[in-house]
Amino acid sequence: MSLTCVNMSEDVWLTCLTHALSTETEEIMGLLLGDIEYSKNGSATALIWGASPQSRSDRQKDRVETNPEQLAAASSQADRMTISTGRTTRVIGWYHSHPHITVLPSHVDVRTQAMYQLLDSGFIGLIFSCFSEDANKVGRIQVIAFQSSDGKPNTTPKSMSLGDIPEQDTSDTATTSGSKGGRRVSDFGAFFVNNGAEANITRRDGTSGNLSSSAIEIDPMDMSESMQEAMLRSNLETSGVGNVRKEVPLHVLPTSSLLQLNSPLASFKDLQRVLYEEERAAYHQSVQQSIRDGRVHPLAFIHNTSTYQASMCKLIEYCLSPAISALQGRLRENKIRLAMLMEEAEVLEAQKLKEAETSGGPSHHLGHGSGSRSRRGS
Repeated sequence: MSLTCVNMSEDVWLTCLTHALSTETEEIMGLLLGDIEYSKNGSATALIWGASPQSRSDRQKDRVETNPEQLAAASSQADRMTISTGRTTRVIGWYHSHPHITVLPSHVDVRTQAMYQLLDSGFIGLIFSCFSEDANKVGRIQVIAFQSSDGKPNTTPKSMSLGDIPEQDTSDTATTSGSKGGRRVSDFGAFFVNNGAEANITRRDGTSGNLSSSAIEIDPMDMSESMQEAMLRSNLETSGVGNVRKEVPLHVLPTSSLLQLNSPLASFKDLQRVLYEEERAAYHQSVQQSIRDGRVHPLAFIHNTSTYQASMCKLIEYCLSPAISALQGRLRENKIRLAMLMEEAEVLEAQKLKEAETSGGPSHHLGHGSGSRSRRGS
């Protein structure tokens, strides 16, 4: 069974994209929560309404690994969502980032995806390519949803377009253009390990309140030689491993259209906690490594502390700013919805009064008259 479509809530989209933008020097990853919906014609659609950002046990630019405890925690989170929403929720996919490289999955990504499809044929993989630039030095964000399948590789790569999003310039921006090698695939205990190739391009076409995506053809003439080489290498890498990528259409929809959640931004809140714990753990590790003869040199302490503070400031910029924008947008939507509901309430109240006057008026006067007669008789 292969998926025909992926529908993701805008809250999960915000969480995954913010997670991918949190660092441009290392890959990130997380798990996707939801369920598979089957139609009468045999098609299968992945519905994603939750995300579980993962803390990285290995932080490197060409790989990302987590531990099995986090997989168990994500399963427990899915069980809690099942109880709170009354709808079956489980881990149905994973996502990771490709900073400065192509959105196309490498042969390791495809092989990893195939391994997890053996456990769940509806499992879906998402890749977020960030911090890439086109020939005009315009930042692009590109995302792809894929599965693994047997057969020949795609000859004309397609990408899911979700935006011409200018990227913010940061102090530690690095232009990298090498392929990622030396990757290893761990067993089920290490969960996911990923890699990718080079840089690529996307376009954005969305409307307010309903982010949508559409597949586009990538014209090789619009790409640099390094980008064309990366795409060719990706096809060559997948051609000899028995599994190739199968791209799946991706749509970003309002959360309310998929599921009614008590706390729609719960996944985004979990992301803040995960990123903070990662930076805090890295800071303590750096301090411990700087200890000599039972004490930390003042200069080493100042360096580690300033690096930690800079990292926290960057997280505030990349994480809290989008959150504030999202909450402001939701506040505007709620005000509009409240005004519509108040107008509807006024209309219903007017109809109620009109019905009361037409149906309940005569009986009211009759009752009043009979009451007067009874008082006079007494």
